[in-house]
Amino acid sequence: MSDDFAYTLSMVSNERVLSIQLHGGCHLEATLVSLRTLAETLSNNPIEGLLMDYNKYELTFEMDDFSKVADVYCTEFPDRFPVAFVYKESQVGRAIYMTRRLEETGRPSRAFETSDMALAWLETQLVPRALPPAGGAGQPNDSLGSAG
Repeated sequence: MSDDFAYTLSMVSNERVLSIQLHGGCHLEATLVSLRTLAETLSNNPIEGLLMDYNKYELTFEMDDFSKVADVYCTEFPDRFPVAFVYKESQVGRAIYMTRRLEETGRPSRAFETSDMALAWLETQLVPRALPPAGGAGQPNDSLGSAG
């Protein structure tokens, strides 16, 4: 993992959207573990959308590795769960790839140059979610582990 990796979490849009701003960079395995933790958190909490801000993150994975990251988003995130990405110009190809993959699995997704644009789109996609029954598979979790 990169020594300069960090993230900032906040709930926005009337506590309906989890916003995560990533900083620095990270190794693939730590990213995959963190995304799986995030997927579990999203599945077990009344969060209705996700804003992932990669604008300050050094996304250096080769496309083969990046496809593994996309696999987690596409298979482990809740069904029909909207995800908006904020990207910097050097990441536009990966943003397009990710949003297409998510759309193919029925998860609404778009990529934007600013978090304001991303949040405005997300607010049009929000639908209240039913949570697993009490005592279900997981418990609420506000930690993303070591990577995003």
